[in-house]
Order: sequence, then structure tokens, then C-alpha cells
Amino acid sequence: MLAIACISCFCQQFQKRKIDILTDATNNMRLKKTIPRQFWLNLVIFVLVIISLIVLLQPWRVVQTVTVQSATIPATAIEADANIKKNTPLWRVTGQTNFIVQRILQKNPAVDAAQVTVNGQHVTIKVIEKVTAGYVYQNGQWLVMDRNGRQQKVAAPKGDAPVYAGFKSQSELQQVVQGFVGLELTLRQNISQITLSPNKDNAHRLVIIMDDGNTVYATSKTFGQKISYYPGIAAQMPEKGIVDLQFGAYSHAYGVTQDKPQKNAAEKTTQTP
Repeated sequence: MLAIACISCFCQQFQKRKIDILTDATNNMRLKKTIPRQFWLNLVIFVLVIISLIVLLQPWRVVQTVTVQSATIPATAIEADANIKKNTPLWRVTGQTNFIVQRILQKNPAVDAAQVTVNGQHVTIKVIEKVTAGYVYQNGQWLVMDRNGRQQKVAAPKGDAPVYAGFKSQSELQQVVQGFVGLELTLRQNISQITLSPNKDNAHRLVIIMDDGNTVYATSKTFGQKISYYPGIAAQMPEKGIVDLQFGAYSHAYGVTQDKPQKNAAEKTTQTP
């Protein structure tokens, strides 16, 4: 009986081992079939990604033209700061405009803001330069102001922007400063001094001394808009005088009152509606 029991146990163990071997063989066959299928699937995905990148980046395309819009900073300087020029690979610009803007701001302290746009193979770089809005003397100290009205102590005005005087309200001063920084460069360079000088007719009257010898009367609330009339009016003036932009836009020579404008054609008062 013991021998029969041993033989039976041996047969059971052999049968179990045979089943295990068959199971392993089946799994191996499945694995062999699975691995190639997963490999080809991954390969197809990889190829599709590469093709998509090539189509998106188009590494063979380059920048054809670069346009820089700035006031005084040379275009070559902005191109160097941006590291963009003709024949620069386009993929170095596309999708990286914000990074390029930050690079320009870091490298060029004269730039206040910048914008980079890509249109096909054409790149446009527009920069807003930092503007010295003027100087004001307060509490025994000269202060220089930027386009945002921020003030910083300086030893004395440099002559590159107007001097402001007579302003008791910071908000009114800031209003005039904002009007000034929005003017054309040539007009800004022609303004020497801006004084708030109210009278009975205009509590917000400005007296503006121009470098070309004329004097402008204006109103702080409309200064930024109406001062743009000045170049056209001044060009028609036969001699130096007053350009009044308070309640209209007209001019007269020094020594001629507003009630008695010059009569002859050569000295005719210039009026702008």
C-alpha cells in the first residue's frame, strides 16, 4: 500500500510540473507576440512625433526680414539684443517671443517695453523707449521723472527734458507728464519749461517755453491733445510770438494783444478750428 501511495504522489507531482511547463510555454509565446506589437506601436508614435515637430518647426525656414520700430535706439542694437537677424532659423523665434522680449529688456536699459511678432518669415520688433519726462524741484531737491511719473533724485536737470514748475497737485502734474511723453520726439525736444500759471480765465493754464523762441499757452487737461497743433501753427508764424491753445488754437506775435491781432496778410493771426 505504501508503494502504491508513493507512486500516486509521484504521478500527481509530475502532472503538476507538466502543467506548469505548458503554462510557462504558453506565456512565453504570448510575450513573444506582445513585445513586437508594443515595439511597433511605440515606433509609430515616435515617428509621428518627429514628423509633427519637423512640420511645426520647419528647420529649413529662416527669417527673411527684420523690422525694428524704435525712436532713437539703432535697429542694429535691438537686433543684437534680440539675437535675431536675416537668415536666423525661424524655429528660434516662433513660440519664443516672450523670451526674446525679456532678453531685450535685460540687455538694453533704454527700453521700457517691447513686442515681437512673427508673420510668415518676417519678424517685427517694436520697442518703447524709456523717456525722461522732465524735472521738478521739490523740497530743496531736484527730481527726475520717467513716463510713469516715478521720481528719482538728481543733482540738476540735464537739459534733455522740460522743467516743471508751479504744480501743487501731483495728479495734475502727472496728467501733464503723461501728455508730454506721448508727443513726437521732435516736439518733446522743443519744449524747455512747463509752468502752471493760473489766471482769472483759466485755473489750469500752462505757460510753455519752447526752444524755438515761442511761448505756448495751454490747459493742463487738454495739453497732450492740443500741443500737437503747435508745429503746424508755428510753421505759419511770420515772427516769434504766442501760440494760444487754451480755448481754441491761434497765434499772435509778441507785443500784440489777443484783442488786437495783426491785420495785414503777412502778420495774419493763424487760426485752427
